[in-house]
Amino acid sequence: MQKYAIIQHITRFLWPWHGARRRPPTFVRRLVGLWLFALAFGAGFTALGWDDSDGSFLMALLLLLHIVDDISDGVPHRWPAALAAVTVLWGATRLTSAVLPHSLDNAWARSVAAAVGVTLGLAVSAAITRLPERRPHRPVEGHDSGWADKTLGKGHSRRPR
Repeated sequence: MQKYAIIQHITRFLWPWHGARRRPPTFVRRLVGLWLFALAFGAGFTALGWDDSDGSFLMALLLLLHIVDDISDGVPHRWPAALAAVTVLWGATRLTSAVLPHSLDNAWARSVAAAVGVTLGLAVSAAITRLPERRPHRPVEGHDSGWADKTLGKGHSRRPR
C-alpha cells in the first residue's frame, strides 16, 4: 500500500480529483424506495420494541448513509445538500416531537418525529442536488465586450498596447 493512501482516499471523498466527472443526482425512483424502506424499517423496528429501542435512530442513519453516498459520488451541490438535510432532519424531528400529543407511546412518538424529519431531510437533499450548476462565465478570446469603451470613452482601453 502507498505511503499516503489513506490521505488520498479521504481527499477524494471530500474533493474529487481534477477532471473527475460528477455523477448525476440519485434517481427519484431510488429516493422514493429509500424513503419507503426507511419508514418501513423504522416502524417495524419500533413495533418489535427490542430493548426499549425504537426505529428513529435507524431511520436517521439511513438518511445519513444516503448523504454520505451522495458526497462520495460527487453529485452537484453535495455539501450544501448534506448540511441542509442534517439541519432539517434535526429541526423537523425536534419540532414534531414537541407538537405530538402525549397520548402516544414514547417510542412511537420518537419514530413519528423521526419519520417527519427523514422525509423532509430527504426532500431537501434531493431538491438541492438537482439545482443547476453555476458555470463561471469565461469571455471568448478575441472578443471585446466593449466595456472599456462605455466606461472610459472611445479610444481608451485598460489593455496595454
